[in-house]
Amino acid sequence: MVALAAEISDGVVFANASLSHMPQSLAALPARKRSDPNFLIANMLPVCISEDLGAAKALLGRRLVHYALLPNYRAYWKEAGYIDEMVAVEKAVAENRPDDIPKYLTDRWLADNTLFGPAAKVRDGVEAWRAAGISTPVLVPNSVAGNQITALQELFAAFAG
Repeated sequence: MVALAAEISDGVVFANASLSHMPQSLAALPARKRSDPNFLIANMLPVCISEDLGAAKALLGRRLVHYALLPNYRAYWKEAGYIDEMVAVEKAVAENRPDDIPKYLTDRWLADNTLFGPAAKVRDGVEAWRAAGISTPVLVPNSVAGNQITALQELFAAFAG
């Protein structure tokens, strides 16, 4: 799909991609597309700004369950090196244990596919994604302290000034 995007579109938008796997994903794009400022390279990144890392990880794990239920996402994450995690998710799905899925979205997986923690850590994470070739990180805000409005306020505050 990434190579096809280079042929027929003006960009590619990933969703919940793995930072560690981004070089392999972007290798499907010709170098001229990767360096073209008019070719969009984006990734939708779930974000939770919080000093409470445990709460942030728990929230993101719950929010990403619906993606883990999708076979195409599990196949991608296996390709990205998360075989054990996705096999455990598949077993939970087969055994009708959807409430167990968040525990299989490990800290390592969350750190590679989401951004969470204090504002400075999240800002550093955005820069890591840019360094990996994502010209347009699309930050999808989540909050342990409130609703979507709260999450947006936290995100704006983190990047203000």
